[in-house]
Amino acid sequence: MSKKVLVYHTALSSDATPDDLDVLVEVKFVSDVLKKIGYEVEQRPFELDPLKKEFHSYNKIKKEIREINPLFIFNLVEAVEGKDSLAYLAPLLLGNLHINYTGCTAKSFLRTESKTIAKKFLNDNKIPTPYYLDLSNVEENSFLDKKFLIKSKTDHASKNLESTLIAGRDVKDALMNKNDERENFFAEEYIEGREFNISIVGSLKKGKVLPIPEMQFFDWPVDKPKIVGYSEKWDENSKDYNKLERTFEFSDSDKPLLEQLSKICKKCWDVFDLRGYARIDFRVSDENKPYVLEINANPCISPDAGFIAAAHQAGMTDEQVIKNIIKDSCKELANNKRMF
Repeated sequence: MSKKVLVYHTALSSDATPDDLDVLVEVKFVSDVLKKIGYEVEQRPFELDPLKKEFHSYNKIKKEIREINPLFIFNLVEAVEGKDSLAYLAPLLLGNLHINYTGCTAKSFLRTESKTIAKKFLNDNKIPTPYYLDLSNVEENSFLDKKFLIKSKTDHASKNLESTLIAGRDVKDALMNKNDERENFFAEEYIEGREFNISIVGSLKKGKVLPIPEMQFFDWPVDKPKIVGYSEKWDENSKDYNKLERTFEFSDSDKPLLEQLSKICKKCWDVFDLRGYARIDFRVSDENKPYVLEINANPCISPDAGFIAAAHQAGMTDEQVIKNIIKDSCKELANNKRMF
């Protein structure tokens, strides 16, 4: 049996931003671990233009896969043609080609890539999420007593996220100024409180919630909301860069909250049909009520990412993490003893 693995990753442009370039760190990390497990690794950018060269690029990828003949594909495609919203095209194409691949399916990506679509699934399944407004309903509601953040519906890694709070009476103007013809932005109610980014790894057909970290803000400006926007996360020259630390230490009084967060994560795993690995981002209000902010299919898996930190906290090695992802994603191969 072939022990080749093809690692597909986001194709980077010449003007790639720091968050885009981070995928190369993921590629190296995953490739190194796969080699330790005993695989031969090939790396390729996933180049698919759905607008101009659909059939040409489809056939190119199909030919590439046929020539390499991998046992499975490790999918690290986070965007297609520079758009996070098109990341679903990678698992969609691989699924149509009946190729085993890691991580979430196109169905999961389509449910989670748009934050407002994800919110509809959350609301339908009675999973609490902050209220939101967009240009379709902003005139029907008035929330003068609330504050909002303007967010991109489809961009991830804190792209286009600014830490400016918008009063309810100003939301419509803010959305009108921010949106282009695609209406890609929405307003989400700001939840004052604590922040948790919780990782889940596939295990025996169910999601295993890894040890829960709380994100703590240190030396944060008093008049600035406690969120990490793009510059704080990726710009090393930002004055508030890297002022966030995660902790896995909690008091006994937090145990009921941690159990509740874990329960919500497992429900999200099922509702969004996740597999392989995922991350759920939460805010917990001052009244101790948790709200799901985002569902992250195939989150960052670089060695310094929160996912790997949580796995290490659970006592898992890097090899065990990657094996779990493979087994949960490629179930028909999981029982083959020659696979590992």
